[in-house]
This record gives sequence, C-alpha cells and structure tokens, in this order.
Amino acid sequence: MHKIRNLFKILNCKLEKFNKNVYTLFKVGEFVMKSSKAFTLIELLAVVVILGVIMTIAIPNIVSTIDKNKKETFLEDAKQMISSAEYKIRSDTSINYPDQYSVVILKLENLESANLEMSPYDTYYSKEKSFVAITKEQITGTTDYEYVFYAHLVSCTDEKCENLEIDSAAYNRGINLSRLTDLNTSDRFDLVLKGADVERDLIENVDNIKTMLDRDIVNIY
Repeated sequence: MHKIRNLFKILNCKLEKFNKNVYTLFKVGEFVMKSSKAFTLIELLAVVVILGVIMTIAIPNIVSTIDKNKKETFLEDAKQMISSAEYKIRSDTSINYPDQYSVVILKLENLESANLEMSPYDTYYSKEKSFVAITKEQITGTTDYEYVFYAHLVSCTDEKCENLEIDSAAYNRGINLSRLTDLNTSDRFDLVLKGADVERDLIENVDNIKTMLDRDIVNIY
C-alpha cells in the first residue's frame, strides 16, 4: 500500500506540472482574446501544435515513471524473498549451510514468510520456479568466507507458469539469478526482464545452476 501511495504521489506531481503548463497556455490565449477581436486560423493552429508538444512530452514521462515503479516493486519483492530465505536457513535446523563446493536452493513455495502472490505486472509469482540460491564464497583479498544470496524470481500469466495461451509467455516477467548486492545498484532496473529473456525453467536444469555459480553440488529444499 505504501508503494502504491508513492506511485500516486509521483503521478500527481507529473500531472500538476502538466496542468500548470496547460493553465499558462490558456492564460496566454485569454490575453490574446482580450487583445484582439478573434483568433485567426494560424493562431488556432499554433495553439493546437503547442498542446500537441506538451502532450508528447508529458505522456511518455508518465508511462516511464509507472514502468520504473513497477520494476522497483519487482526488485523489492526479490529482496523480500531473499530475506525470507535468510530467516528460513537460520531457523530450520534440517537445512545445512553450503560449503565452498555446493549451493543450497530454497524454493519460494517453501518460504512461507515471503508472502508473494501477484507481481506489479498483474502476473503470478511462480512458487515452484522461483528460488533463492545460497553459496559460500571467499571474500576478495582475504582468507575469510561469507554466505552470498542470489534471487531467481519468475512471474507468469498463470499460477502454474504453463503459458498455455497464445503469446502469453511474452508477458512473463522475471529476475534471472542475481546477487543481492546487484539488486541495489544503479543498473538494477535492467535486471527485470520480460518474455523469452526470463529463464523460467532454470530450477529444472541443475547443470546450468552449477555452471552459473561454479559449484559441484546442488541441494534443493
């Protein structure tokens, strides 16, 4: 709800600026009307052209703002999934932390605290195909190790992510296996992909996960 309020605040700000521009334009028009008996055809055309320019600038800005906010929400949901995975692996003693040769996979369907259902694109988050990967990696320049969390978040037009309807796969959205730190960079919006770029079935291809994370063993929970 807080994110929605922020979105409306941004849209209201954009619309206020647009309204001010239109108001200024009409004030100019009012002045012209008082200064002359009637508009000429050229003056009317000039007004139409100016209005067209204002609309051309305002509408794309509003659309871009909406899309950016949807991506931000998607990224926040990915981080929420990681937070749930951190809690899960700390609290569930049946799950072993990975060593430097293995990766632990926690599927979204087993992360009860994540509470992710619908994406900001009105698509369903796939509980079976979305997951968090955890690895143990050496900290650069030291002999110490740390646990690194990766998010793989998939959303589809149907709950089972089967994409049975024609062209429905084009509306899929997702973040392909990405480190938590990458979800906070200035380039983070590029991580939200759509259509065929979303690796929908990565969880079913263990060898690809091994290759991407340079690990020998994959343990899925």
